[in-house]
Amino acid sequence: MDGNSFHANESLNCRSSQATQSKHLRRTLAGLIILIAILLSVFSAIPVYALTTTSVTVIATKVVGTNNTGIAMKLDYEWREWRDSATLKQVAKAAGVKFIVFYTWKSSSPKACISWNEATKTGTFDWTNVDSLISSIRGISAEPILSLGGYDMSSKWIPKGMATNPATGLPYPASWAAYCAQWVKHFKAIGVPFKYYEITTEPFKYFGWTADLTKLGYYVQLWNAAARAMRAVNPNVLLSQDFITAQRVLNYWIKYGDNVDFLDFHKYDSYALSGTGYCTDSQLLYRAETSRFTTTVGGTYGVADARQIWFNARGKWLPVIDSECNLNSYWTGGTDPRIQKMVGAVWTALVLRTSILDGVTCNAYFSFGSHPAYTQIGKGFGLVNLDNGKPWYPYYVNKWIGSNLKIGDPLVNSTSSSSNVRSLAWIDNSKLNILVINIANTATALSIKNIPGPLNYYKIDNTYSYLTPQVQTGTLNPATILTMNGYAVVLLQTTA
Repeated sequence: MDGNSFHANESLNCRSSQATQSKHLRRTLAGLIILIAILLSVFSAIPVYALTTTSVTVIATKVVGTNNTGIAMKLDYEWREWRDSATLKQVAKAAGVKFIVFYTWKSSSPKACISWNEATKTGTFDWTNVDSLISSIRGISAEPILSLGGYDMSSKWIPKGMATNPATGLPYPASWAAYCAQWVKHFKAIGVPFKYYEITTEPFKYFGWTADLTKLGYYVQLWNAAARAMRAVNPNVLLSQDFITAQRVLNYWIKYGDNVDFLDFHKYDSYALSGTGYCTDSQLLYRAETSRFTTTVGGTYGVADARQIWFNARGKWLPVIDSECNLNSYWTGGTDPRIQKMVGAVWTALVLRTSILDGVTCNAYFSFGSHPAYTQIGKGFGLVNLDNGKPWYPYYVNKWIGSNLKIGDPLVNSTSSSSNVRSLAWIDNSKLNILVINIANTATALSIKNIPGPLNYYKIDNTYSYLTPQVQTGTLNPATILTMNGYAVVLLQTTA
């Protein structure tokens, strides 16, 4: 073959090879384009077409109530750590905390009574820790609520040296009254306007959940003696105990108890329906809106019924305080791990929303913070991870409400098109706030109706793990939707 023929054939073969490669490339590109189109249609359909859209309609000009609820928390084992940390105190202040409850009788509490002389009914007191803690509480513009006595009121929980009556198992009323009055005298002497007291905590651990009437009678005598002594020092103190809304207790109290100044209860939800295990998410979220808020047969009076019963008997409408509140109380070695997950944030939002609608003064979240590595009581509780000072998801719910909702703010009309989505709307300083709660663990599209302008939003949902919680922010226009990835809490804001 001559040179010209060789080069001609080589050129022909190259063109043929190039044509073949080009053909394969076009087929490959076409296949990729089809695949990409399919994938895009699938993924774009999830937020836009396949999701159920829930509409929340707000009528900002229709006032439906007035807010009387403030954010609250309880300090337990971490009280000293909180008091001594400027960072932790700022975290609480940023959440707009209005009430802080603390104990005075646990071994880890800021005890003041070093010893008690039963014969003289006087004690030796060191007020250093109590006064410094109260100063820190007032330093973030919060009101302290103090628990004076603990659980079954046996010798373990009362001041060292105070005797118990073998006939009742309780301290002698005169001695306990003198001790309680000493607290009021102290605050009066130093000019601190301290007013909220629980004379005891969880007295059902003494007289029983169904209230043995004999023991309940002993307890009421003890409470009455303390209340009279305290009011003799300062008639403006506000006194109660946290089992007063139990039906058997309130009915008895109406007959034999002195006046309480607020109706008080504790609320824990995740174990009561489960026996030996945890209840389901749906049971938990149902109880968030019902337990202690509504009357149960043979159990506790709901907020409205307890108020009405007291008013009918004593002629006074009382404030209501939930002085200890969390998704779950402790288990050995820890508690329900859902507390800090998104379902825990949704539970928190439902409790606060119901409290606001029912006019409850506060729900004291138990507790401010904990160390996740702890193996003793306290593991798993807390709004804040004390290892790093960073919030868990429920903290953001408290902060969004606490820093944007003030006492006296008007609540305005809002409705949801879905039974799985709750809403609450209010106006604060000419700013319209809309709280949206998705109680279903499925992705849901959210549309806000009747609001002409854009809304800034703050959102927490299942997009990010509770181990690394993140607040998602952005702007929602009236014509667009916002995707809530499963359990979600959203705060939207615009000019009212």
